[in-house]
Amino acid sequence: MIGETAAGLVAMPIGFAVGYTIGSGFNPGRGQSNGGVALGLTSAVLAPAGAVNWVGNGGPSHGNFGATIGGVALGYGALYFALPVALKAKPMPLKIAAIVAAFALPAVGGTIAYNATRK
Repeated sequence: MIGETAAGLVAMPIGFAVGYTIGSGFNPGRGQSNGGVALGLTSAVLAPAGAVNWVGNGGPSHGNFGATIGGVALGYGALYFALPVALKAKPMPLKIAAIVAAFALPAVGGTIAYNATRK
């Protein structure tokens, strides 16, 4: 489960960057690109779900990819509310830990959903 969460966490920014680059026609520096943002955000949901699914498929039982996507999406929803709270934490070491934990929520959501649907 730790490997699934770690893979999902690493895949989040990579998925957005790759999706944004492809969506903006391999020229992200040319200005604002609605296609780039849309594909980047879509990839930011699909990449962690794919990474969690890929790592979790190592054994005889497998989870549901659709549920994993739902878990990642719910994790992003939780991130939307958790990040402002994390930014207000004091002292600084607690603030850093809270921000990292908040950004891990999509990967955690995907991992929980994946493992809840294992067959």
